[in-house]
Amino acid sequence: MSAPNAIVPERKKVRGYLDGCFDIMHSGHYSAMRQAKAQCDILVVGVYADKDIVPDKALPVMKQEERYSFLKHLKWVDEVLYGVPVVPTKAFLDSIGVDFCIHGDNMPVNGKGRCAYDDLRDAGRLRVIKRVDCVTVTDLVGRLMVQTRDHLTGPRIDDGLDIHTRQMLTPGSPICRVTDLATNSIVSSPRIISTSPTSSRKILITNMAKRISEFASRKTPTADDVIVYIDGAFDMFNAGHASTLEKAKAYGTYLIVGVFDDRTVNEMKGCNYPVMNLGERVLNVCACKHVDDVVIAAPLEATEDFLRTINANLVVQGSKTLHPSAGVPCDERGVHQKNDVPKRLGIFKEVVSDYPALTVTTIAERIARNRMQYIAERRERSKSMQ
Repeated sequence: MSAPNAIVPERKKVRGYLDGCFDIMHSGHYSAMRQAKAQCDILVVGVYADKDIVPDKALPVMKQEERYSFLKHLKWVDEVLYGVPVVPTKAFLDSIGVDFCIHGDNMPVNGKGRCAYDDLRDAGRLRVIKRVDCVTVTDLVGRLMVQTRDHLTGPRIDDGLDIHTRQMLTPGSPICRVTDLATNSIVSSPRIISTSPTSSRKILITNMAKRISEFASRKTPTADDVIVYIDGAFDMFNAGHASTLEKAKAYGTYLIVGVFDDRTVNEMKGCNYPVMNLGERVLNVCACKHVDDVVIAAPLEATEDFLRTINANLVVQGSKTLHPSAGVPCDERGVHQKNDVPKRLGIFKEVVSDYPALTVTTIAERIARNRMQYIAERRERSKSMQ
């Protein structure tokens, strides 16, 4: 039996390791990180360099610096390593001081049935997590290239919810925040905040409510918090969005992010935008560590009543993102946001984007260019083998 004043040694923190390309990010990546973080105290995430990706895959769509800078903004990531080996070894894990590697259950196997991670598994230094069925990079690339709008129709976010919660997600209902969906695993009646902005359509998403609950912060603001509100489409969530949210959060202590519904974004951007539907975009925003709460299907124009409802002390807007070829703010091709009310109230600020050229249009152009380059390289390789 230990003495009353004996010092109990501090438990050694368990360090886990997860790696990847982390190119076009989506909820599958974030689900993997959430599961990985549950396996350890400190999650170290490694990201591959372009030179190590290209031999096996096409050139990443996001530039290396964009991929590198993005990961630090995610809520489950404690440390980031750059230019890591594509296949980690026991020696590498030792060198970075981690206890084990974490990988999805879609393990790569060669023609001989040997997995690249078998050595780590045999050494007891591999943890396997479940691969989540969700949108894929292939899905997103297809939407960009084919210009279809099919992803904007389908099952609603309210599928499987109780009737009270379902009513929150319909036009003319109280505003829906992810902190409400996170309450009691979204199966009991969440609190009603106030009257909502009119949403022109029901929220569209493929059975995503439970996952939003898993991603959502359960933090509620206190009387001492300075509440900052920022809104937008947040389509194809990337380093530009994340760094803007970080700057917005710096103006206060509690950040609420409004995500526009699909119809609003389509009226702003045209074509088949948004590429990601509302549920997919909400999940992306929820994964950002700077975000405390999210308003789903937020109004394009914040009214005094809306700002009073969320107790906003400040409204922040990201600088107009420029398309590099046209030089035209991308959200001025259709309807655009005025922010007259917060400007009149003297609570409006604009933050300058660190990535003004990183737009969805830019991403689409990169995909098309990379695809043509990939086809040309494959054609040349085929000729050399003949």
